[in-house]
Amino acid sequence: MATWMWLTALLCGSQAAVLPPPWADVRRNPCAAHPRGWLMLYWPADGKCYTIYKKGHPCPETQELSPGKWGGRTVAECKCPPGTAQLPHTTTCHKLFERGPCRQGEYFAPVEESFNKRGERQGMCVRPQQCADETLLYWPADGRCYYRLSQGPCYPGSILDVGDDGLANCTCDPDSPNFWSVDGGCYAHFTRGPCERGQLFLPGPRCGCETHMPHYHNDSGGCFELDSIGPCPRGHTFAITEVTPQGSKAECKCKSFHARALDGACYRLYTRGPCAQDEMIARGGRCTKVPCGRGRLYLPERRRCYRPGAGEPCPAGSVVAFDLDARPALDGLSHNGVCACSLGACTRREVETCTSRKGTAAYGGACHILNTQGPCPDGSWLVKESTGKIKCQCRPGRTPPECNETALVEVKS
Repeated sequence: MATWMWLTALLCGSQAAVLPPPWADVRRNPCAAHPRGWLMLYWPADGKCYTIYKKGHPCPETQELSPGKWGGRTVAECKCPPGTAQLPHTTTCHKLFERGPCRQGEYFAPVEESFNKRGERQGMCVRPQQCADETLLYWPADGRCYYRLSQGPCYPGSILDVGDDGLANCTCDPDSPNFWSVDGGCYAHFTRGPCERGQLFLPGPRCGCETHMPHYHNDSGGCFELDSIGPCPRGHTFAITEVTPQGSKAECKCKSFHARALDGACYRLYTRGPCAQDEMIARGGRCTKVPCGRGRLYLPERRRCYRPGAGEPCPAGSVVAFDLDARPALDGLSHNGVCACSLGACTRREVETCTSRKGTAAYGGACHILNTQGPCPDGSWLVKESTGKIKCQCRPGRTPPECNETALVEVKS
Protein backbone atom coordinates (compact mmCIF):
# COMPACT_ATOMS: atom_id res chain seq x y z
CA MET A 1 0.00 0.00 0.00
CA ALA A 2 2.82 2.42 0.91
CA THR A 3 4.50 1.63 -2.43
CA TRP A 4 1.46 2.60 -4.46
CA MET A 5 0.92 5.72 -2.32
CA TRP A 6 4.46 6.79 -3.19
CA LEU A 7 4.02 6.05 -6.91
CA THR A 8 0.69 7.89 -6.99
CA ALA A 9 2.17 10.89 -5.20
CA LEU A 10 4.95 11.16 -7.79
CA LEU A 11 2.80 10.51 -10.84
CA CYS A 12 0.04 12.89 -9.73
CA GLY A 13 2.34 15.63 -8.48
CA SER A 14 1.20 15.33 -4.86
CA GLN A 15 3.18 17.38 -2.33
CA ALA A 16 2.51 14.82 0.42
CA ALA A 17 5.67 13.61 2.17
CA VAL A 18 5.69 9.89 1.36
CA LEU A 19 8.88 7.85 1.80
CA PRO A 20 10.23 6.25 -1.41
CA PRO A 21 10.44 2.44 -1.62
CA PRO A 22 13.80 0.70 -0.99
CA TRP A 23 14.44 0.03 -4.70
CA ALA A 24 14.56 3.80 -5.37
CA ASP A 25 17.94 3.76 -3.54
CA VAL A 26 20.80 3.43 -6.07
CA ARG A 27 22.80 1.47 -3.49
CA ARG A 28 20.14 -1.25 -3.53
CA ASN A 29 18.98 -0.99 -7.13
CA PRO A 30 21.48 -0.09 -9.94
CA CYS A 31 18.57 1.01 -12.14
CA ALA A 32 17.68 3.84 -9.76
CA ALA A 33 20.39 6.01 -11.37
CA HIS A 34 18.64 5.85 -14.77
CA PRO A 35 15.89 8.29 -15.89
CA ARG A 36 12.68 7.11 -14.22
CA GLY A 37 14.83 4.38 -12.73
CA TRP A 38 12.69 4.34 -9.60
CA LEU A 39 10.17 2.48 -11.76
CA MET A 40 12.68 -0.18 -12.81
CA LEU A 41 14.50 -3.21 -11.43
CA TYR A 42 17.82 -4.76 -12.46
CA TRP A 43 17.71 -8.23 -14.07
CA PRO A 44 21.14 -9.94 -13.57
CA ALA A 45 20.65 -12.57 -16.31
CA ASP A 46 21.03 -9.98 -19.10
CA GLY A 47 22.22 -6.93 -17.13
CA LYS A 48 19.22 -4.83 -18.19
CA CYS A 49 16.62 -2.76 -16.34
CA TYR A 50 12.91 -3.54 -16.63
CA THR A 51 9.75 -1.75 -15.50
CA ILE A 52 8.26 -3.09 -12.27
CA TYR A 53 4.84 -4.75 -12.21
CA LYS A 54 4.94 -5.36 -15.97
CA LYS A 55 3.91 -8.83 -17.11
CA GLY A 56 6.00 -10.90 -19.48
CA HIS A 57 9.69 -10.68 -20.43
CA PRO A 58 12.01 -11.16 -18.61
CA CYS A 59 9.43 -13.08 -16.55
CA PRO A 60 7.18 -15.86 -17.84
CA GLU A 61 4.21 -14.60 -19.84
CA THR A 62 1.67 -14.57 -16.98
CA GLN A 63 4.01 -13.34 -14.21
CA GLU A 64 5.07 -9.80 -13.37
CA LEU A 65 8.39 -8.32 -12.25
CA SER A 66 8.25 -7.48 -8.53
CA PRO A 67 10.76 -6.21 -5.96
CA GLY A 68 11.99 -8.75 -3.42
CA LYS A 69 14.62 -8.90 -0.70
CA TRP A 70 17.82 -10.92 -0.59
CA GLY A 71 19.76 -10.09 2.53
CA GLY A 72 19.92 -6.30 2.60
CA ARG A 73 19.54 -5.93 -1.17
CA THR A 74 16.50 -5.38 -3.33
CA VAL A 75 16.28 -7.97 -6.09
CA ALA A 76 13.94 -8.56 -9.02
CA GLU A 77 11.55 -11.50 -8.71
CA CYS A 78 8.88 -12.94 -10.96
CA LYS A 79 5.55 -13.34 -9.14
CA CYS A 80 1.91 -13.88 -9.97
CA PRO A 81 -0.12 -10.63 -10.06
CA PRO A 82 -2.77 -10.05 -7.35
CA GLY A 83 -5.90 -12.13 -7.93
CA THR A 84 -3.88 -14.96 -9.48
CA ALA A 85 -1.69 -17.80 -8.21
CA GLN A 86 0.44 -20.66 -9.47
CA LEU A 87 0.59 -24.39 -8.83
CA PRO A 88 3.78 -25.54 -7.06
CA HIS A 89 6.74 -26.06 -9.42
CA THR A 90 5.03 -24.16 -12.26
CA THR A 91 5.35 -20.59 -13.54
CA THR A 92 1.88 -20.16 -15.08
CA CYS A 93 -0.51 -17.90 -13.14
CA HIS A 94 -4.22 -18.68 -13.09
CA LYS A 95 -7.14 -16.57 -11.89
CA LEU A 96 -8.34 -17.48 -8.42
CA PHE A 97 -11.86 -18.81 -7.79
CA GLU A 98 -12.22 -19.99 -11.40
CA ARG A 99 -11.67 -23.44 -12.90
CA GLY A 100 -8.19 -22.58 -14.21
CA PRO A 101 -6.00 -25.69 -14.32
CA CYS A 102 -8.48 -27.78 -12.32
CA ARG A 103 -10.81 -30.61 -13.30
CA GLN A 104 -14.49 -30.16 -14.11
CA GLY A 105 -16.36 -29.06 -11.00
CA GLU A 106 -13.24 -27.83 -9.15
CA TYR A 107 -11.94 -24.28 -8.68
CA PHE A 108 -8.48 -22.79 -8.14
CA ALA A 109 -8.24 -21.57 -4.53
CA PRO A 110 -5.53 -19.58 -2.72
CA VAL A 111 -3.60 -21.50 -0.08
CA GLU A 112 -2.84 -20.34 3.45
CA GLU A 113 -0.01 -17.90 4.11
CA SER A 114 2.03 -20.75 5.59
CA PHE A 115 2.45 -22.11 2.05
CA ASN A 116 4.10 -18.94 0.75
CA LYS A 117 7.54 -19.43 2.24
CA ARG A 118 9.21 -17.56 -0.63
CA GLY A 119 6.46 -15.02 -1.10
CA GLU A 120 4.92 -16.95 -3.99
CA ARG A 121 1.19 -16.73 -4.52
CA GLN A 122 0.31 -20.42 -4.68
CA GLY A 123 -3.02 -22.05 -5.35
CA MET A 124 -4.60 -25.49 -5.30
CA CYS A 125 -7.62 -27.22 -6.81
CA VAL A 126 -10.55 -27.82 -4.46
CA ARG A 127 -14.18 -28.85 -4.80
CA PRO A 128 -16.87 -26.32 -3.79
CA GLN A 129 -18.51 -26.81 -0.42
CA GLN A 130 -21.99 -28.29 -0.33
CA CYS A 131 -24.88 -25.88 0.25
CA ALA A 132 -28.09 -26.79 2.10
CA ASP A 133 -29.93 -27.90 -1.05
CA GLU A 134 -29.81 -27.77 -4.84
CA THR A 135 -31.54 -24.38 -5.00
CA LEU A 136 -28.34 -22.83 -3.62
CA LEU A 137 -24.94 -22.39 -5.28
CA TYR A 138 -21.59 -22.00 -3.52
CA TRP A 139 -19.59 -18.84 -4.39
CA PRO A 140 -15.90 -19.52 -3.60
CA ALA A 141 -14.77 -15.88 -3.47
CA ASP A 142 -16.65 -15.20 -0.23
CA GLY A 143 -17.47 -18.75 0.91
CA ARG A 144 -21.23 -18.17 0.92
CA CYS A 145 -24.23 -19.88 -0.68
CA TYR A 146 -26.66 -17.91 -2.86
CA TYR A 147 -29.93 -18.82 -4.50
CA ARG A 148 -29.64 -19.98 -8.08
CA LEU A 149 -31.02 -17.48 -10.64
CA SER A 150 -30.71 -14.65 -8.11
CA GLN A 151 -28.35 -11.69 -8.46
CA GLY A 152 -26.34 -13.05 -5.54
CA PRO A 153 -22.77 -11.69 -5.68
CA CYS A 154 -23.10 -10.71 -9.37
CA TYR A 155 -23.19 -7.26 -10.90
CA PRO A 156 -26.62 -5.85 -11.84
CA GLY A 157 -27.64 -7.23 -15.20
CA SER A 158 -26.33 -10.75 -14.57
CA ILE A 159 -27.60 -13.64 -12.46
CA LEU A 160 -26.03 -16.63 -10.73
CA ASP A 161 -26.22 -20.00 -12.47
CA VAL A 162 -24.14 -23.12 -13.12
CA GLY A 163 -21.67 -22.63 -15.95
CA ASP A 164 -20.17 -25.08 -18.43
CA ASP A 165 -17.31 -25.63 -15.95
CA GLY A 166 -19.73 -27.00 -13.35
CA LEU A 167 -19.19 -23.98 -11.07
CA ALA A 168 -21.33 -21.01 -10.10
CA ASN A 169 -21.00 -18.24 -12.69
CA CYS A 170 -22.42 -14.78 -13.25
CA THR A 171 -24.21 -15.18 -16.58
CA CYS A 172 -26.78 -13.64 -18.88
CA ASP A 173 -28.18 -15.82 -21.65
CA PRO A 174 -30.45 -14.12 -24.23
CA ASP A 175 -32.54 -17.30 -24.31
CA SER A 176 -33.08 -17.19 -20.54
CA PRO A 177 -36.55 -16.32 -19.14
CA ASN A 178 -34.67 -13.77 -16.99
CA PHE A 179 -33.44 -11.81 -20.04
CA TRP A 180 -34.69 -8.21 -20.50
CA SER A 181 -34.24 -7.20 -24.13
CA VAL A 182 -34.62 -3.48 -23.42
CA ASP A 183 -31.15 -3.21 -21.87
CA GLY A 184 -29.69 -6.67 -22.61
CA GLY A 185 -29.41 -7.63 -18.93
CA CYS A 186 -30.67 -10.57 -16.89
CA TYR A 187 -32.54 -10.10 -13.61
CA ALA A 188 -33.98 -12.31 -10.90
CA HIS A 189 -37.77 -12.54 -10.93
CA PHE A 190 -39.67 -10.73 -8.17
CA THR A 191 -36.86 -8.22 -7.67
CA ARG A 192 -36.93 -4.61 -8.82
CA GLY A 193 -34.46 -5.37 -11.62
CA PRO A 194 -34.82 -2.83 -14.45
CA CYS A 195 -38.28 -1.66 -13.31
CA GLU A 196 -39.46 1.61 -11.79
CA ARG A 197 -39.92 1.97 -8.04
CA GLY A 198 -43.07 0.18 -6.91
CA GLN A 199 -42.85 -2.44 -9.67
CA LEU A 200 -41.12 -5.81 -9.86
CA PHE A 201 -39.53 -7.83 -12.63
CA LEU A 202 -42.07 -10.62 -13.29
CA PRO A 203 -42.01 -13.75 -15.48
CA GLY A 204 -42.98 -12.92 -19.01
CA PRO A 205 -40.70 -10.99 -18.78
CA ARG A 206 -42.45 -7.75 -17.74
CA CYS A 207 -42.52 -5.05 -15.09
CA GLY A 208 -45.66 -5.01 -12.97
CA CYS A 209 -47.41 -5.11 -9.60
CA GLU A 210 -50.51 -7.07 -8.60
CA THR A 211 -52.52 -6.70 -5.41
CA HIS A 212 -52.65 -10.46 -4.68
CA MET A 213 -48.85 -10.71 -4.48
CA PRO A 214 -47.21 -10.89 -1.03
CA HIS A 215 -44.93 -8.09 -2.23
CA TYR A 216 -47.86 -5.64 -2.40
CA HIS A 217 -47.78 -2.72 0.05
CA ASN A 218 -51.24 -1.33 0.83
CA ASP A 219 -50.22 2.15 1.95
CA SER A 220 -48.15 2.98 -1.13
CA GLY A 221 -49.98 0.79 -3.68
CA GLY A 222 -46.68 -0.56 -4.99
CA CYS A 223 -44.81 -3.88 -4.97
CA PHE A 224 -41.40 -4.20 -3.39
CA GLU A 225 -38.68 -6.81 -3.11
CA LEU A 226 -38.95 -8.97 -0.01
CA ASP A 227 -36.28 -8.67 2.69
CA SER A 228 -35.26 -5.23 1.45
CA ILE A 229 -35.99 -1.81 2.95
CA GLY A 230 -38.77 -1.43 0.35
CA PRO A 231 -41.20 1.36 1.33
CA CYS A 232 -40.23 1.17 5.02
CA PRO A 233 -38.70 3.74 7.41
CA ARG A 234 -35.12 3.58 8.64
CA GLY A 235 -34.02 0.34 10.32
CA HIS A 236 -36.97 -1.65 8.94
CA THR A 237 -37.18 -4.46 6.41
CA PHE A 238 -40.09 -5.40 4.16
CA ALA A 239 -40.67 -9.06 5.04
CA ILE A 240 -43.36 -11.73 5.29
CA THR A 241 -45.22 -11.35 8.59
CA GLU A 242 -48.39 -13.33 7.88
CA VAL A 243 -48.96 -16.70 6.18
CA THR A 244 -52.56 -17.83 5.69
CA PRO A 245 -54.39 -20.30 3.39
CA GLN A 246 -55.39 -17.26 1.35
CA GLY A 247 -51.76 -16.22 0.83
CA SER A 248 -48.81 -14.47 2.44
CA LYS A 249 -48.44 -10.82 3.28
CA ALA A 250 -45.36 -8.66 3.82
CA GLU A 251 -45.15 -5.67 6.15
CA CYS A 252 -42.52 -3.30 7.50
CA LYS A 253 -40.85 -4.68 10.63
CA CYS A 254 -37.67 -3.91 12.56
CA LYS A 255 -34.54 -5.58 11.23
CA SER A 256 -32.91 -8.28 13.31
CA PHE A 257 -31.10 -6.98 16.40
CA HIS A 258 -32.91 -3.64 16.11
CA ALA A 259 -35.53 -1.99 18.33
CA ARG A 260 -38.26 0.53 17.47
CA ALA A 261 -37.83 3.83 19.30
CA LEU A 262 -40.48 6.43 20.14
CA ASP A 263 -39.82 8.27 16.85
CA GLY A 264 -41.05 5.21 14.88
CA ALA A 265 -37.66 4.31 13.41
CA CYS A 266 -35.70 1.17 14.30
CA TYR A 267 -32.12 1.38 15.57
CA ARG A 268 -29.43 -1.23 16.10
CA LEU A 269 -29.32 -2.36 19.73
CA TYR A 270 -26.62 -0.88 21.97
CA THR A 271 -25.90 2.05 19.66
CA ARG A 272 -26.81 5.63 20.51
CA GLY A 273 -29.80 5.81 18.15
CA PRO A 274 -32.04 8.77 19.11
CA CYS A 275 -30.77 8.77 22.72
CA ALA A 276 -28.70 11.31 24.64
CA GLN A 277 -24.90 11.55 24.40
CA ASP A 278 -24.13 9.06 27.21
CA GLU A 279 -27.02 6.69 26.43
CA MET A 280 -27.67 3.71 24.16
CA ILE A 281 -30.83 2.07 22.88
CA ALA A 282 -31.75 -1.21 24.60
CA ARG A 283 -34.38 -3.86 24.00
CA GLY A 284 -37.90 -2.48 23.91
CA GLY A 285 -36.63 0.72 22.29
CA ARG A 286 -35.84 2.45 25.58
CA CYS A 287 -32.82 4.66 26.13
CA THR A 288 -30.51 3.55 28.94
CA LYS A 289 -27.23 4.88 30.27
CA VAL A 290 -24.12 3.30 28.73
CA PRO A 291 -22.92 0.89 31.45
CA CYS A 292 -19.31 0.58 30.30
CA GLY A 293 -16.33 2.82 30.78
CA ARG A 294 -14.03 3.80 27.93
CA GLY A 295 -12.32 0.82 26.27
CA ARG A 296 -14.88 -1.73 27.45
CA LEU A 297 -17.63 -3.64 25.61
CA TYR A 298 -21.04 -4.67 26.91
CA LEU A 299 -22.04 -8.34 26.73
CA PRO A 300 -25.86 -8.44 27.03
CA GLU A 301 -25.93 -12.12 28.04
CA ARG A 302 -23.83 -11.34 31.13
CA ARG A 303 -25.04 -7.74 31.61
CA ARG A 304 -21.44 -6.80 32.29
CA CYS A 305 -18.58 -4.98 30.58
CA TYR A 306 -15.35 -6.62 29.43
CA ARG A 307 -12.07 -5.59 27.87
CA PRO A 308 -11.72 -6.47 24.14
CA GLY A 309 -9.50 -9.53 23.75
CA ALA A 310 -10.42 -10.97 27.15
CA GLY A 311 -11.01 -14.72 27.23
CA GLU A 312 -13.63 -14.59 29.97
CA PRO A 313 -16.61 -15.08 29.67
CA CYS A 314 -16.34 -16.59 26.17
CA PRO A 315 -16.02 -20.30 25.33
CA ALA A 316 -12.54 -21.79 24.96
CA GLY A 317 -10.82 -20.50 21.83
CA SER A 318 -12.92 -17.32 21.68
CA VAL A 319 -12.33 -13.81 23.00
CA VAL A 320 -14.41 -10.66 23.53
CA ALA A 321 -14.42 -8.65 20.30
CA PHE A 322 -16.15 -5.71 18.63
CA ASP A 323 -19.44 -6.38 16.86
CA LEU A 324 -18.33 -6.31 13.21
CA ASP A 325 -21.93 -6.55 12.00
CA ALA A 326 -22.49 -3.00 13.24
CA ARG A 327 -21.81 -0.32 10.61
CA PRO A 328 -20.50 2.80 12.41
CA ALA A 329 -21.18 5.07 9.43
CA LEU A 330 -24.88 4.07 9.42
CA ASP A 331 -25.61 2.69 12.88
CA GLY A 332 -23.24 4.79 14.98
CA LEU A 333 -20.76 3.49 17.54
CA SER A 334 -21.77 0.10 18.94
CA HIS A 335 -21.16 -0.81 22.59
CA ASN A 336 -22.08 -4.43 21.91
CA GLY A 337 -19.44 -7.07 22.53
CA VAL A 338 -19.42 -10.54 20.97
CA CYS A 339 -17.40 -13.71 21.43
CA ALA A 340 -15.29 -14.22 18.31
CA CYS A 341 -12.81 -16.85 17.23
CA SER A 342 -9.28 -16.10 18.44
CA LEU A 343 -6.36 -16.56 16.06
CA GLY A 344 -5.27 -19.89 17.51
CA ALA A 345 -8.78 -21.34 17.41
CA CYS A 346 -9.27 -20.25 13.81
CA THR A 347 -5.96 -21.83 12.87
CA ARG A 348 -6.94 -25.08 14.60
CA ARG A 349 -10.23 -25.16 12.73
CA GLU A 350 -8.39 -24.57 9.46
CA VAL A 351 -5.91 -27.37 10.20
CA GLU A 352 -8.74 -29.76 11.07
CA THR A 353 -10.04 -29.45 7.49
CA CYS A 354 -6.55 -29.81 6.02
CA THR A 355 -6.54 -33.62 5.97
CA SER A 356 -9.71 -33.63 3.86
CA ARG A 357 -8.01 -31.62 1.11
CA LYS A 358 -6.27 -33.53 -1.61
CA GLY A 359 -2.51 -33.01 -1.71
CA THR A 360 -2.16 -31.34 1.72
CA ALA A 361 -0.97 -32.29 5.20
CA ALA A 362 -1.05 -30.65 8.63
CA TYR A 363 2.17 -30.01 10.54
CA GLY A 364 3.23 -27.56 13.22
CA GLY A 365 -0.21 -25.98 13.52
CA ALA A 366 -0.38 -25.12 9.82
CA CYS A 367 -1.59 -26.67 6.57
CA HIS A 368 1.03 -27.39 3.89
CA ILE A 369 1.02 -28.58 0.28
CA LEU A 370 2.68 -31.95 -0.24
CA ASN A 371 5.74 -32.09 -2.51
CA THR A 372 6.75 -28.52 -1.64
CA GLN A 373 9.41 -27.37 0.81
CA GLY A 374 6.83 -26.36 3.42
CA PRO A 375 8.42 -26.69 6.89
CA CYS A 376 11.35 -28.78 5.59
CA PRO A 377 15.02 -27.72 5.38
CA ASP A 378 16.57 -26.55 2.11
CA GLY A 379 16.90 -29.33 -0.45
CA SER A 380 14.03 -31.33 1.07
CA TRP A 381 10.30 -31.43 0.50
CA LEU A 382 7.22 -32.68 2.35
CA VAL A 383 5.91 -36.11 1.33
CA LYS A 384 3.29 -38.56 2.57
CA GLU A 385 4.18 -42.22 2.71
CA SER A 386 1.74 -45.06 2.03
CA THR A 387 1.55 -45.66 5.79
CA GLY A 388 0.21 -42.14 6.31
CA LYS A 389 3.47 -40.83 7.80
CA ILE A 390 4.38 -37.24 6.86
CA LYS A 391 8.11 -36.62 6.51
CA CYS A 392 10.76 -34.45 4.92
CA GLN A 393 12.50 -36.24 2.07
CA CYS A 394 15.35 -35.23 -0.21
CA ARG A 395 14.18 -33.74 -3.47
CA PRO A 396 15.00 -35.74 -6.61
CA GLY A 397 18.64 -35.23 -7.51
CA ARG A 398 19.64 -34.31 -3.93
CA THR A 399 21.38 -36.57 -1.41
CA PRO A 400 22.53 -36.06 2.19
CA PRO A 401 24.26 -33.97 3.45
CA GLU A 402 22.83 -31.57 0.83
CA CYS A 403 19.41 -32.26 2.31
CA ASN A 404 17.88 -33.64 5.47
CA GLU A 405 15.32 -36.44 5.79
CA THR A 406 13.46 -36.28 9.12
CA ALA A 407 10.18 -37.94 10.10
CA LEU A 408 7.82 -35.22 11.27
CA VAL A 409 4.39 -36.42 12.29
CA GLU A 410 1.92 -39.16 11.55
CA VAL A 411 -1.55 -38.27 10.31
CA LYS A 412 -4.53 -40.35 9.30
CA SER A 413 -4.66 -41.31 5.65
